[in-house]
Amino acid sequence: MTRGKLRPWNLDIMRSLIAVSRGLEPADYLFAGGQILDVYNGRLVEANLAVKGQRIAYLGSSDCMRGDSTSVIDLEGRVLAPGYIEPHAHPFTLHHPVAFADEVLCWGTTCSVNDNLFFMNLISSDNIIEMVEAICRHPHKMLWSARLDSQTFDEQEAAQFTPEAVSRLIQHQSFVQVGELTDWPALIGGSDKMQQWLLDAVSLGKKAEGHAPGASERTLNPLAAAGVTACHESITAEDAMLRLRMGMYASLRNSSLRPDLPDILKGLLKYENLAWERMMMTTDAPKTTFLRHGFNDHLIRIAIENGVPPITAYQMMTRNPAVYLGLDDETGGLAPGRIADILVLESLDDPTPGMVFADGKLAVERKGSTLIRYHDTVRLDWNGLGIRILEEPSVDLNSIEFQPKFNGETAFPVIQLIDPVITMRCDYVLGEEIKPLGDKLHIEKGRGLCYAALISRDYRLVTHGIVKGFANKLDGMATTYTTSFDILVLGQDPPAMLQALHRALELGGGIVVVQARGIAAEIALPLGGSMSSRPMGHVIEAAEQIEKVLVAAGYPHHDLFYTLQFLSSTHLPAIRLTRDGIFEVKTHELLRPSRPIPGTRRRGND
Repeated sequence: MTRGKLRPWNLDIMRSLIAVSRGLEPADYLFAGGQILDVYNGRLVEANLAVKGQRIAYLGSSDCMRGDSTSVIDLEGRVLAPGYIEPHAHPFTLHHPVAFADEVLCWGTTCSVNDNLFFMNLISSDNIIEMVEAICRHPHKMLWSARLDSQTFDEQEAAQFTPEAVSRLIQHQSFVQVGELTDWPALIGGSDKMQQWLLDAVSLGKKAEGHAPGASERTLNPLAAAGVTACHESITAEDAMLRLRMGMYASLRNSSLRPDLPDILKGLLKYENLAWERMMMTTDAPKTTFLRHGFNDHLIRIAIENGVPPITAYQMMTRNPAVYLGLDDETGGLAPGRIADILVLESLDDPTPGMVFADGKLAVERKGSTLIRYHDTVRLDWNGLGIRILEEPSVDLNSIEFQPKFNGETAFPVIQLIDPVITMRCDYVLGEEIKPLGDKLHIEKGRGLCYAALISRDYRLVTHGIVKGFANKLDGMATTYTTSFDILVLGQDPPAMLQALHRALELGGGIVVVQARGIAAEIALPLGGSMSSRPMGHVIEAAEQIEKVLVAAGYPHHDLFYTLQFLSSTHLPAIRLTRDGIFEVKTHELLRPSRPIPGTRRRGND
């Protein structure tokens, strides 16, 4: 990577920075009277720091660049730190990327590397590039990772990953890596296109993000040999050490789904001579409500509280990801020539910034409990980009059944949730808890069972299932927020399930919970059925209300939104709802096929 990748760099900028550093031109800002976090040497130093335009011009003891037009900020003993870098983000968990950028900037994150999976499944590579380039105007620097697989076995979604589309993204300068590689078995198993894409990315100096939870050296060896450069799926300290041994960077995760960071850090601190410089920290893809507590600043706080030396914790969120991405001549530290993404901290013990400067301008300021945003945001034409509200149903929704048909079988393959996302197959013998009445199967209420119906996005097919371990007293809910982009309806009362479905589609997509025939909670997701068009504050409040209602209904796990998202995702064990039927991941067997919705015909019979 070369200077100028993130923000402009030319001869005029260079000369201006030189002039300011020599005191021949005034600085725009001069920070004085505080300490600078030197992430390169791992120490705090007393120094002045001068900014000109979007970049740092000077670091040292002089103030000769102070002029009449210079804004002097007296730090009064506070600490300057570089902006935080999130190396692995998913900026579409109910919110859209611009709302994500607005929010995380407030917590001091000035750069992120972001997954493109949601967009790859919905819009063309031309539209993705148009979106990416428009967001480049935001003071938060959004970089991207190009997925090489669709994360499902669905042929319709896999068809989006054409050689032309993926290669175009790999070659774009805002795409700094490929991955995460959820279909790593195909890569090491000989997939021509995946191996070629990885070769192309590495040849361009880009990175490759793995996705190998619980992987042994038998798996990590071929991944490292192929060119995988980092993995965020360490669950234990030993997992992280093994990735480091394989020459990878280890991204230590603390997300709402996998809050593993405290235990990983405690385990790592038992080792001597750790290679902290090859470790980063990531939030991965936390649920929206996680952002009540902060973002990358929250991870630094966790690290410090669990015994990591404070400066080391900051390095894992600044210098280390910048070096890994090849961007350390642009960002990741406070030094001349670097982009002026600067955080003003009360002390190293409090990583939540009081002031955030991005691109050399004050972007956010905290005054007590008041948050003041000074920065401009970016407005996107989502409809023009191809991200629209859901299509009107082509069928009469009242004709959709939510209970499984009784086909004369003696047992039913129930999907049992053993945590928010992992399932197991439980074959229930028909009788007391699930019984045939007429031509339908009925569940016994109070046994923790729910009907589950997955309606294909084209309203042609419905897969009927039964889920255990989701809720005890849930009348009905509907969500268009699923990995497969199909519509999931859950509950114990079919009329309430239908009511929730109608309301979700009236919203143009969304999540709706119905209890006692009334709307108990809802959020509109009109952007592709998965993203709100509203600011992050509204999204957080709506998501919290949905969580509250589901917890009262008996939801027993710690991440509701991942449960909703992944019940139709075939990259996780053990059985899933797909538009083709109840699918067993390991055997690729359809345990129970989907049924045509009345008034439609199966695909291929038109």
